[in-house]
Amino acid sequence: MKKFLKEIFSGTELVGTINLIAGIIMALLWSYFSLHWWSVAFGFLAVFFLVEAVWHYILTDCLRHVHKDRQGK
Repeated sequence: MKKFLKEIFSGTELVGTINLIAGIIMALLWSYFSLHWWSVAFGFLAVFFLVEAVWHYILTDCLRHVHKDRQGK
């Protein structure tokens, strides 16, 4: 069980980090191509990836707190 929980934590953090990097890249692309109408797609993707990154970091943090509470009992 311990190994399984460790894999979940590292997996959600990894996905959150990848989403954060992708969101930053999309935001940079959006700002570079801001004069073109199709750059709006980069903006929507940037917002999506950044929100997903924050969600994965929050999920990882909550799972850690739940795991610590269960160990204490």
